[in-house]
Amino acid sequence: MDEIVEDLLGTNNKSKNNSYNKKQNNKNNWKEQSKKRNEAYRKIDSMSFKISKDGKMFMQYLNVLSRFEKYSVGNCMLILEAEPNAMQIKEKKDWIDRGYEVTQNEKSMIILEPNRVNGVLYYNPKEEYDISRTNAPIPEERKYTDKEILLALFNDCRAKREVVDVLPNGDKGAEYVESENKLYMCRGLKADYLLKTVIQEIARMEMQGVENGEMKEFKTYCVSYMICKKYGLETSQFDFTNLPKELAYKEKGKGIRIELEDIRTNFTTVNSKIMSYFEQEEKTKKNKEKER
Repeated sequence: MDEIVEDLLGTNNKSKNNSYNKKQNNKNNWKEQSKKRNEAYRKIDSMSFKISKDGKMFMQYLNVLSRFEKYSVGNCMLILEAEPNAMQIKEKKDWIDRGYEVTQNEKSMIILEPNRVNGVLYYNPKEEYDISRTNAPIPEERKYTDKEILLALFNDCRAKREVVDVLPNGDKGAEYVESENKLYMCRGLKADYLLKTVIQEIARMEMQGVENGEMKEFKTYCVSYMICKKYGLETSQFDFTNLPKELAYKEKGKGIRIELEDIRTNFTTVNSKIMSYFEQEEKTKKNKEKER
């Protein structure tokens, strides 16, 4: 009781010391967070230049983005730098809440979590662990049939579609003619080749906000690669050895990331339509099973 009275009157030295210690801890925590944030920014800038000049590393970046399409360009770079083969990342607490444990002494990776306070956007460093660093079972990748992928590609497709024996121009398996807003596709082709050409033309069709030219073709190529990679199609024919000069010769990391953001945005646009189809099919399947 005496301690409470002294605390109310401001004469409790113990209370004062606790308040001081709390302020010190908050100050130290802020410094630590600032240090981690600045280190993350440094890594992002460094990775920007590495990716833009090394075709193999650029492909690895696209692999990460194909698995983490909801993450920012910068965070995909942080994942690539720390854990290039990461499949699923969460905070330690989230893994524990799901009944799993992070393996002892495993090193975490830092990503930046956006947080808006009073209209101002901040990025807070956040420690995450890949599923490979836990005792959680690695989920099996779903296998898709050629028919399923083709139907998913046509989901919410804004162009008219027509099957022909000969394409209007060129000798590809599929061709999008912008003036007609029509996607032409050849019959009688091998499924694997047909799928890849359809993917490339749909990626070109959905390539928004990018002027025609070398960079548009390159960005279309990148989106096509990621869609093929994500849905289990053969990707050995893709080659990123010679990256565009417009990307490789950028003087600032931010300029590189702006170009990469176009790729991420357009990949997300195409992939979201594909995923929407599969999600709807899954719901329909479950509803039919309930009706039995």
